[in-house]
Amino acid sequence: MSRWNIKEVAYYSHDGQVRKLEFEIGKVNIITGASGTGKSAVIQTIDYCFGSSTCEIPVFITDRVCAVAIHMVNGPTNAIIGRRVRTGPAKTSHQMYFNFGSAAVLPNNAKDLLGEGSRDITRASLERLLGISDAALHGGQSKDDEEESRVSLRQATAFMYLTKNVVDSDKTLFHGLDAPKSAGHIVASMPYFLGAIDARTLQGRFTIRGLKRGIEAEEKRKTLFQRNDDEFASVSRALLDEAIACGMPVTESAFLSTEDRLENLKSLANWSAKQSLPSSPDEKISPLTQVFSEKKEVSERLFGLRQEWRAAVATTRLTEEVQDGVERQRRKLNAIQFFDIESSTSVCPVCSSKTAEPSAKHLAIARAFQSLTAERDVVKRNKPILDAFMQRLRVSIEEASTTMRSLDIRAQELVAADRAFQIAEENSHRAARVSGRIAFFLENFSGQDPFDSNRLDRYREELESLEAEFGDDATEEKLRAAELIVSENATEIFQSLPVAEPFGKTRLVFNSKKPSITVRDATLGRSYKLTDLGSDQNYLSLHIALLFGMHRFFAEMKSPVPGVIIIDQVSRPYFPEQKKKGEARDEAEVTSEDAASLLEYFNFIFDEVERDEGLQVIILEHAYFVDDDRYRDAVRYRWRKADSERLIPPEWPQH
Repeated sequence: MSRWNIKEVAYYSHDGQVRKLEFEIGKVNIITGASGTGKSAVIQTIDYCFGSSTCEIPVFITDRVCAVAIHMVNGPTNAIIGRRVRTGPAKTSHQMYFNFGSAAVLPNNAKDLLGEGSRDITRASLERLLGISDAALHGGQSKDDEEESRVSLRQATAFMYLTKNVVDSDKTLFHGLDAPKSAGHIVASMPYFLGAIDARTLQGRFTIRGLKRGIEAEEKRKTLFQRNDDEFASVSRALLDEAIACGMPVTESAFLSTEDRLENLKSLANWSAKQSLPSSPDEKISPLTQVFSEKKEVSERLFGLRQEWRAAVATTRLTEEVQDGVERQRRKLNAIQFFDIESSTSVCPVCSSKTAEPSAKHLAIARAFQSLTAERDVVKRNKPILDAFMQRLRVSIEEASTTMRSLDIRAQELVAADRAFQIAEENSHRAARVSGRIAFFLENFSGQDPFDSNRLDRYREELESLEAEFGDDATEEKLRAAELIVSENATEIFQSLPVAEPFGKTRLVFNSKKPSITVRDATLGRSYKLTDLGSDQNYLSLHIALLFGMHRFFAEMKSPVPGVIIIDQVSRPYFPEQKKKGEARDEAEVTSEDAASLLEYFNFIFDEVERDEGLQVIILEHAYFVDDDRYRDAVRYRWRKADSERLIPPEWPQH
């Protein structure tokens, strides 16, 4: 059976030299040696040539090479995949080379690499040659994850590498599942590589995902349209109510339909305050100001009249008092009328004796009486004048009071009119603000087209049709059958490898959706998770059993996954990393007596490759079995600490 294998891996120096690693097709190929000699870089080099987005090749190598390449074969067909290597921090290059055909060979100089192209184009060409369909898994959200958004060789590498962080891991089942960015794509591609779906089904499922996103977008658009419509109805109704409260012209049709409401709002947005504001009085000749001015004048005149009235009243009162006093004095002195004034000037009116003094007093009394009589006459003559003056004051006061009352009434009327103007002016200002808010609302309200439900219905009909043909139900049975075959293969292998109790006779159940592995003990009726296995040896046995079990299935189903398994140190559980940081670990020569369990893994791998299913295994090892013929024959390169041979000669110049 023919499958794609790796025949050569090449490194090109800056000065035209080349370092080629040659591997046998359909065989076990082992590279042993000390740590730091470049063994692990073989996986990183192959992965870089398979179009990885980053270059993980160690800097010691990238400083000394300008390009790397691999030579793959499948029967008579050869494929050369090369890639430039940059120096410095940005080691990754997107410049690649691809050449294939029966005559394609790996050149000895990087300048002779053929088929230059971009990373995406080169990788797509290689995938078509391998038979990997150019079908999308799902739409990439950005250019950064575009390379992982379709079925590609990048997902197939999960079934080709047992790297140091996977080979005895208690958490990671396949290479790449520990990286969140690639894990989802590996899981999504699993049904394709297991043969449960073909390229047409995969494309159909991609279309289904697109339709689901389209339906989701349309439903969101519908919800948004409805929300915007409801919001428009609510806000516009509130604005119209405010406009009515401000006295703005709103027609009854504004509440009948959205179109009428929109027309009314547009009219109100152009509304002018002058349309509803009454004529404003001229502030310079304000009637209210004139009334207040007249009231002030009348008030001042009335105040003066009342002061004069009070003075006149006081004068009248004083006059009456004077008159009363004079009249009383006159009455007292009026007794002289009983005497003969002429005859009594020298005779005492009592004793009739003659005297000069009494006659003089008598004359004084008479003169006083005459004076009082004169004063009384003056008062009598002036009183009518005073009464007339007070009458005039009374009339003036009444007239001024009447004028004041009239002015008060006029002032009240003018104040009321002015208040109405103020209210109208306030409403006008409010209306102006409402008009501005309406204009702002209309400016920010994007008139949306009516929601097209036909497109949503069309999406749903198409989705229903595709799900009937390509949905999960259509491929679930095939996927379960594939998982069952892989589980049976893995169980058979697992039971033949070194496994610590109580897992020696358990079965492995593979689930591709998670993906996960369950260790089932039918005798005890118990199931164990990966983390329950407990020892590194058990984890190693499980990973080898699962990966080789899958490749048995790939070979049977003629899967496009290359028939290559690369393992970074099978002996890892038996020969752990160096104890001290920075301490290089040399090749470990072991005898079958010392490592019988470890040798069981290699014996299985040799036997598995000899099944003649086109499988090639490349092992990067520290262990070297000096007593095992098959192991020694499979060793292609042996880079010991004491020797000078390395993956890259140290004397190669740095760029």
